[in-house]
Amino acid sequence: MSEKRMNGPTLVFVITLISVLNFGNSCLAQQKEKRKIPSRQLPIEERDQGDSFIENLGELPGDIVTLPFKIVFKGLGFAARIIDHHGVLLRVSDWLTSEDEKTKVRPSFTPGSGGGFAFRRNDIFKRGMDFRGSAYFGVRTRRNLYAGLRDSQLLSSRFGLEAAGFYARLPDEDFFGIGNNAVAERETNYLYEERNFKFDLLSKIGRNRIAVGISYSNTDIKKGRDPNKPTLQDSVDTFFPEGIPGLTGAKMWSFQIKFYHHTRNETGHPTEGGETFIAYEFSDQIGGESFAYRKFTLDLRRYTNLFYKRVLALRFRAEITNRFQNGQIPFYRLAALGGQFGLRGYRPVRFRDRDAMLGGIEYRWQVHTWAIAYGFFEEGRVFSDMLEDFSFDDFRYTFGGGLRFRGQDGGLIAVLEIAKSKEQIRLNFGLNTEIGRF
Repeated sequence: MSEKRMNGPTLVFVITLISVLNFGNSCLAQQKEKRKIPSRQLPIEERDQGDSFIENLGELPGDIVTLPFKIVFKGLGFAARIIDHHGVLLRVSDWLTSEDEKTKVRPSFTPGSGGGFAFRRNDIFKRGMDFRGSAYFGVRTRRNLYAGLRDSQLLSSRFGLEAAGFYARLPDEDFFGIGNNAVAERETNYLYEERNFKFDLLSKIGRNRIAVGISYSNTDIKKGRDPNKPTLQDSVDTFFPEGIPGLTGAKMWSFQIKFYHHTRNETGHPTEGGETFIAYEFSDQIGGESFAYRKFTLDLRRYTNLFYKRVLALRFRAEITNRFQNGQIPFYRLAALGGQFGLRGYRPVRFRDRDAMLGGIEYRWQVHTWAIAYGFFEEGRVFSDMLEDFSFDDFRYTFGGGLRFRGQDGGLIAVLEIAKSKEQIRLNFGLNTEIGRF
């Protein structure tokens, strides 16, 4: 069913405007309070007699609406102060870091991959050469393994190389169909298994980073392992008679160009500046002509310091995927929204299609030296062809808030978040990993 309401950009603009105006009013009120003259020194007609009963009654609906948020974030701030008093996070970080700080091991959890650990070793074979590895495990033999070797100055002061590989086995991935109107009642599941190897040429000039590389992937799609849901393969004739491209997987090679530029003032919790990410990918099937496509991705982020450690973060993301010649696009390579891909109040990969657009806004404030509370609003949708059939109708939205814990170096430690969509309320948790890629 369509969600008829104000269009996406208008909603984001209105929320941003209201937030800025509220922040400005609060700032002016605090400045006025500082230079307030005692009531007894004012003429009787100018003395503050307090709000009238009518004024208090008019403010009551707003107080009722904001009360749950005040209670939640006051509780989160109290919990942060208790943890900091005992130095729990600092002790754990020191225990998992070598004396020379070149080796670090971090426990990690991500909603999509499960629990495990991330390992980092700097200057492993030579100065400037770093190793990164991670291993995640979950229920029903869920596994996600990664290992990579990177030297950003191996060839010269501006050029380096990176080689990496990963293996993913996700036994109960959800599939609802293709398109912005895919219905939740057609939920099926499948097993996704991929082996991927990549090799990139790196260049770093100032705040600009460029990567040009090739990769090989071998993907298998099998019947899902969730006994409470029908498998995708057994439901094609019933739910998806038009067919699903890539239902058995494929071997493919890809060519990628990635560009990243930033003007942010820090890595962990930027309060000013922005980030720009642009990527182009061409992929073709190995040993067949069924699959071939091109993908373009644009991701823009902007951070504005308002006042009193309040930060407004804006994000815009667009992804366009086109068939190349007569090739198809495997369903698991389509643009996606939902969960960690954006629209955090929906289930992971709730919507898929060739193109996608996402807009988001976050209001962040520092409740402790290493604890940051935030509220967010996101809106987006997928398209079969965004350039030809773009419309502001039927945008999906989610909103919520949470708390991010960061270390002394600004690195993320944990995220606890609650998100609401039209379909459900989700509680998201991440340990040493970001949620929503915001």
